Amino acid sequence: MDFDPLPQQRLAIEAPLGPVLVVAGPGAGKTFCLIARINHLINTRGLAPERICAVTFTNRAAEEIAVRLKHTLGDRAEGVTRGTIHALCLALLREHAEAAGLRKGFGVADEQYQKVILGRLHVPLEHRGSLLNRFSRHRVQDYRLTDDDARLYREYAFWLAHRNMLDFDDLVVKAEELVRTHGDIADAIAARWDYLLVDEFQDVNAVQYDLLKRLAAPHGNFFAVGDDEQSIFTWTGADPYVLVRFSRDYEIDRPIVLDKNCRCSRQIFETARRVLAQNPQLFEKQLSAEQESAYEVGAFGFRDEEEEAAWLLEDILADRAASGLGWGDYAILYRRHKVGEYLEGRLVRAGIPCRLARGRSLVEDDVIKYVIAALGIVRDPGDPVALEAFARCVLSPHFLQEVEAATSAARPGSLTASKASPPDPLSTTWRGGMQDDFLAAIRALARRRPAQDPDTKKLWRLVFQVENLRALTRSHRALVPLVDEILSQSVGPYRNALEERHDELTDPAAIPEAVRLAERLAAAIAAEQEIVIAPQGGLEIALRGMLIAAGVRHVPTSTTSRTSPTSITSALTLFKALQLLHAEELDTALERYVTFDLETTDKDVEVCEVVEIGAVRVVGGEIVDRFHSLVRPYRPITPGATKVHGYTDGDVRNARSFAEVWPEFRAFIGDDVLIAHNGQHFDIPVLRRLAAGWEGVDTLVFYDTLPLVRSLSRDSAKLEDLALRFGIDAGRAHHALDDAVTLARVYRELERLRAVRARKAVLVNLLDYLGLAFALEPESEQGAGGREQEILFKVAKFYTLGRYSDALAFYEMERERSGGDSGPPVDEVIRRLGGRALMTRLRAEPDPAQRYPAAVARLRALIDEPSPAGTLKESIDRLLDRVALSTSEGIEVAPDRVNLLTLHSTKGLEFSRVYIVGVEDYQIPGLREAKENRQAEIQEARRLLYVGMTRTRERLVLTRVERRFGMEAGGSSFLEEMGLEGMPRHSLAGHSHAAPRTPLESP
Repeated sequence: MDFDPLPQQRLAIEAPLGPVLVVAGPGAGKTFCLIARINHLINTRGLAPERICAVTFTNRAAEEIAVRLKHTLGDRAEGVTRGTIHALCLALLREHAEAAGLRKGFGVADEQYQKVILGRLHVPLEHRGSLLNRFSRHRVQDYRLTDDDARLYREYAFWLAHRNMLDFDDLVVKAEELVRTHGDIADAIAARWDYLLVDEFQDVNAVQYDLLKRLAAPHGNFFAVGDDEQSIFTWTGADPYVLVRFSRDYEIDRPIVLDKNCRCSRQIFETARRVLAQNPQLFEKQLSAEQESAYEVGAFGFRDEEEEAAWLLEDILADRAASGLGWGDYAILYRRHKVGEYLEGRLVRAGIPCRLARGRSLVEDDVIKYVIAALGIVRDPGDPVALEAFARCVLSPHFLQEVEAATSAARPGSLTASKASPPDPLSTTWRGGMQDDFLAAIRALARRRPAQDPDTKKLWRLVFQVENLRALTRSHRALVPLVDEILSQSVGPYRNALEERHDELTDPAAIPEAVRLAERLAAAIAAEQEIVIAPQGGLEIALRGMLIAAGVRHVPTSTTSRTSPTSITSALTLFKALQLLHAEELDTALERYVTFDLETTDKDVEVCEVVEIGAVRVVGGEIVDRFHSLVRPYRPITPGATKVHGYTDGDVRNARSFAEVWPEFRAFIGDDVLIAHNGQHFDIPVLRRLAAGWEGVDTLVFYDTLPLVRSLSRDSAKLEDLALRFGIDAGRAHHALDDAVTLARVYRELERLRAVRARKAVLVNLLDYLGLAFALEPESEQGAGGREQEILFKVAKFYTLGRYSDALAFYEMERERSGGDSGPPVDEVIRRLGGRALMTRLRAEPDPAQRYPAAVARLRALIDEPSPAGTLKESIDRLLDRVALSTSEGIEVAPDRVNLLTLHSTKGLEFSRVYIVGVEDYQIPGLREAKENRQAEIQEARRLLYVGMTRTRERLVLTRVERRFGMEAGGSSFLEEMGLEGMPRHSLAGHSHAAPRTPLESP
């Protein structure tokens, strides 16, 4: 729907070229004006879209601008450069890395990576966030660090530089330095655009301002829109006075003020304005809201958080019953996470669906965090911070502490004796070799522990995973199959349900109907033809949803298309066909490798020596070369070893020593991956120990087949048993060359089985639509898929009913669109899936297993498909960049749950009902700020409360307590400033929500 601009909006939209400053109050149509301004520049001023650059500060805001531009400009919107300030800086530095003094291929350190570094500098966990904030202010505001902080900052900066990493502040500082010191490059960059627009200008810090001003210098066409009264991020270096600086620099006497609030009721907006009355006013403005509401602003006091929460639950339930609003129309806002976590527990126990949204960045999702941590090792196998981040994903916190203690004690010059002194960042321990030292210590710890202890197995699993990650770049040319293989490993409680039951499922390639349908779908997709599904009593809706969820684009929602309907009557057949299509990109087989085996003097991994080496080279699945040598050890062969492999001291008396054999063996390996079976326990550490310090040992890349075997089957994982299972002649067992040949042939079969499993397990994110389709199939067809359909339905229905699926909402919407006569009502579908009680339970309790498909879909959405030209490393860097940048992407708002949000995370959001909890001096502005009367922080806290209050459309409630979590909560100065201090302390007795309340009326 198009809107006619208000008079002040029109002034901003149609302003002449040159610098323009727009001061936009909350709900005044800021983004609308920005988009309309771009449209005006293109359609009226004649600027080409490619000559316009629009910058904002969060990924969510950038995405909103992109969507609105697409709606307004259609395909021309793609020409407009838009994105976050950090993404812009990253792109400039990637392009001009050498001029910026950077090494090519640098990475971006996300917040998790930064905090791991601080952990290695012995900064306590609870202090790391605030220390990073001080580092940020030091770089962008010349904030003076204490001597201790300055030392930590130097060591932190060294870590980043040594690992070729930049943090978010580095991106901006380096980009600004680039354009300030290289005039020719700055001119070339600035010449790309004729117009620069910056949203949320109050969030700009001094360094960012200098950068943006330089980019606009050639033409002076600089459109800045912001609100000094919504500046709430001073800890990032932002300063509301940046708008004043802009007006002075560009000689703007009066900014354009968007003065009409179109979101809030008059009552809410007038109350919110009173909280700012005590702050200095930077610009002359008279803001107003004209919408009336039946509700006055309510403010209520309680004894403690328990009484407050009890009233809150009762009020929300009563309000929803009276208003008929959805859960997503409600938001509970607060200053500190602890308040939100407490309220989340109370809401869930009361059966109220909610989401505790902390600005969930991608890396905060455990599945994505695991993949990103693994890719960090793949990208740089020698990075100890990447290894530690990965270890934190695999090991529990308490067990990780034991590991860290053991590895610290084992390390030469251990720091544990003097924790007060951080390690010298120039030491060899920090510069290199730490990852191998860490893994060696992990192996040693695992050997000391009982073999069957679950924690011991976790240690070995970590060793196997890290070593195998190093080899993955050799077996993958593209990012998608690499990520798929990483995901095939266990991710804590997160599991691919299809992978777990792969041995009970049929290979899609073995189903002729699925193969034929896949071929037809592939042809239609390649020709960009519509895929139309004829009405089938509602089943067609689920099948369409499955196609759309699989990424198929041309799927019309009705049969009005001229294209003849595609004959798809079986949900199982369609699912298997789509699996076939998507599995084509998951070929993971190594093109070439070397399998090897050692026979030794005894079983002691610390002291044994080699008596025989056997290896074979495989290219394209075929053995093309062999290596074999007996080796003369310096230790006698024990009788037990002779009993296993048959060699005696006399057999190897005239053989060459290991030192003589090593160069020849190393030359045979070349650059190929060295594959062993269960080698991490014995063969690999023995080989590394005996060849330590010799040329070529540090560049060996190993891959152990044991984890793959265990993931494919629960049967025996011994090599001879595998050979028997696959019908392979194992030759002479425990003879090195025979075992190497056997392993090569077994590995070929394992890769074949892995490909089959990949086909069976792909597209787990379609399970919710598959479950819906099974529930909608005619009774005559139900069970036609036999045992397999029964298994899949039992698995899939939990996803269909679960909290992360939109399948039922999609079905209901499509059914209504068709007039309500296409398929059974949604309540009947829910009954077939297991009932509403089951759905309520699934949606009330967050289940990691349900989260997995949504996380995988979110991850896959970040990967370029088809992959752009470039190396695998470049694809990994691109994905890591996107995930790192997402730490500023803001909030996921739940449309069907009460939203629990911090006040800082609400920018750009709005709700019908808002409860701001904890309007107390010790919460807002905070204990020290209130007691020490810190005026700068108190003024920002007023702005923060103002931002939260103006998220509300109709009904706003503010609460305070006398004691919170057992401590005094302080007074309520801000309520007093708003004239709400007279609200009596609430008593739960006699509460009714029968009618709207007046400001001072006790509920």
